[in-house]
Amino acid sequence: MKILCIGDSLSLPGHGNQSKDIWFSKLQEEYKEWLFFSLFKRSITTNILVEEGGGDDTFPGGADCLEFFMPQAIVIQLGIVDCAPRLFGFKSLLPKILNLFPAKPRHLSFKMIKKLKKRKAKNAYVSPEKFEFNLTNYLNRCAACEVKKVIFIKICTPDESFIKKNQDILTAVKLYNNILDKMVQNYSFFETINPLSNNLEGIYEDGYHPNPLGNERVFEELNSRLKDV
Repeated sequence: MKILCIGDSLSLPGHGNQSKDIWFSKLQEEYKEWLFFSLFKRSITTNILVEEGGGDDTFPGGADCLEFFMPQAIVIQLGIVDCAPRLFGFKSLLPKILNLFPAKPRHLSFKMIKKLKKRKAKNAYVSPEKFEFNLTNYLNRCAACEVKKVIFIKICTPDESFIKKNQDILTAVKLYNNILDKMVQNYSFFETINPLSNNLEGIYEDGYHPNPLGNERVFEELNSRLKDV
């Protein structure tokens, strides 16, 4: 059995997790007879899933892994980088210019901008329409490859410390998760889990990245869904 796992920083060690703590490692330990492939990178979006162009600017060529590996099942943990309201759009020049400054003036500049400027949904790196397109494109290709099961870990509900930094994040998470729900209705092999949506106390390291307890929750739900692949 070949299992392909795709994710952003939520799927990687760090934020209180050692390598053994992440859900990917736990799945490998549980299913020693299965062959696991991982495509994890910090800050990637669902653009990694698109066929044309082979991924996105942060991870070119990533989309090729589906047809090359031909997995029986796929686990995806993406979405927060797509949907989060931002101070600047993905193509904005100002943050790129400020990042050329020395550390102290760069820090002071961003600090001032955060006081004067509000994070906006229109600056999200991936629009709702593009998010839906990316999923549709990928799931159509999964169907052509006869993938038996695709499990998408829904975009997490952030805790209060994260919401204070980004006031509209809950609206964005709900909107994009609703698109995932729509996809479930359209593809019989596609399903979602939402293990990080309630009882949030103690499961995050920084308000959003799951710690070992959060990863254990994700693993338990994935384990229950993969047993019947």
